[in-house]
Amino acid sequence: MGIILTPDIRSKAYLRKILDYSIKLDEIIFLNDKKSEKIFSKFAIRESRKCGFDVSESVLDILLENKINFKEFDYVDINNLDLNNYLKKSKINYFIFTGGGILGTTILNSGPKFIHFHPGIIPDYRGSTCFYYSIINEDKCGVTCFIMDEKLDTGSIVFQKNFPLPNHSFIDEVYDPYIRAETLKEVLQNKLLEKENFREQKPEEGETYFVIHPVLKHISMLSYLQ
Repeated sequence: MGIILTPDIRSKAYLRKILDYSIKLDEIIFLNDKKSEKIFSKFAIRESRKCGFDVSESVLDILLENKINFKEFDYVDINNLDLNNYLKKSKINYFIFTGGGILGTTILNSGPKFIHFHPGIIPDYRGSTCFYYSIINEDKCGVTCFIMDEKLDTGSIVFQKNFPLPNHSFIDEVYDPYIRAETLKEVLQNKLLEKENFREQKPEEGETYFVIHPVLKHISMLSYLQ
């Protein structure tokens, strides 16, 4: 099992969960474009620490401070040809990908399979910002672990888990990465990928959502903070 990290918040939450629970990984790849870190409010930092990670620390610092061996590339594009050539030589069956987007045919055919943790119960909530849409529609939220394919969130389902609604407004900065990391822990600790008890999706079923309008996003947050 390997993981492909990017400089985003999800990678910070995943790394901390992996370290806290002594989860063994065979390889860590870091796609690092070396851009400046985002500045977070003290309130977001406080809430993230309650969830077991710190939004204000960098992925690189976590790796170096814990003396973790990793392979670094100076870009964040998962479809980069250099990464593709590197993965062709890998003997690892699965890589967790912390980023988002659609994988190209070339990288999908590089050898390993790619695992993603999506903030929505698919096929009902495919696409972007599904956390908010599921709250608006059903007043609940969840995460799906699935094997990525050439389409958007249509790959084989490995595991799904529902979570309680948060009691704060730091969804993108804290709660989203937190529930994904919790699901990652459960999948890896229970070796669900090794069991290969996957459920195939029918692409024509379910719904696909796109980036939510700020007004709808605000409405969804008001609904669970009341």
